[in-house]
Amino acid sequence: MLDKEKITALIKGGADVIILEETDSTNNVCKAIASRGAKEKTIVIAKKQTQGRGRMGRSFISSSENGLYMTLLLRPRVKITECIDMTVIAAVSVSEAIEKITNKKCSVKWVNDVYVDNKKVSGILTEASCDFSTGLLDYAIVGIGVNVSEPEGGFDASIKDIACALYEKDAPCGVKNELCAEIVNRFFHYYENMADKCYMEKYRAYSNIIGKSVDVYRGNEVISGVCVDIDDCANLVVESDGRIIRFNSGDARVRKV
Repeated sequence: MLDKEKITALIKGGADVIILEETDSTNNVCKAIASRGAKEKTIVIAKKQTQGRGRMGRSFISSSENGLYMTLLLRPRVKITECIDMTVIAAVSVSEAIEKITNKKCSVKWVNDVYVDNKKVSGILTEASCDFSTGLLDYAIVGIGVNVSEPEGGFDASIKDIACALYEKDAPCGVKNELCAEIVNRFFHYYENMADKCYMEKYRAYSNIIGKSVDVYRGNEVISGVCVDIDDCANLVVESDGRIIRFNSGDARVRKV
């Protein structure tokens, strides 16, 4: 069971924790309270989401209580182009937290999916509002969904071949509280030290795409090549037909041999 007091006590320096029985999307709730002046390090958690979503308009199935669904509110004074750093930090933080609590090895698919045993266990969606008078962010929100245990009857047929959970059946007592706090603590450690970008080397180490043949989908265009790196701006670096191409957005898929 999610417990506000336990989560707050486990988070270093505390936080404003909001736990909802059900909502459409924790990102939507967080955006609404951010526009009303909610402060940084507000965390919205829902037991269920009816309209959970991921990047590129995809849905994130989260209608059962088997996952951890949360959104962090941030107020960094940075340019909107630096939002990608918050996604990277979240991916590293989720991976490290899962490994600490479950001893399961994680990997990351650029830019925002965390995998265990070659299946997706977590997704991240970062959104932001910009102050156009300064060109800086008014706020950013980082939504994180983790499949903690398999839903009764297993995953939906549409995702059962690509999704997994940390636990096949019931999760250990209190693990959602611990996982939430562990992710938040690690996230804010990196977030408060964004200037040194120490998280980028860890992000590269978690990558399950560097060194592999990939197809990168960008709009109606598909570029094939070999992923040779992820640079310090989190761009995917692909060698294609003798050219080096850097992608700051798109969907990269490892090519099946």
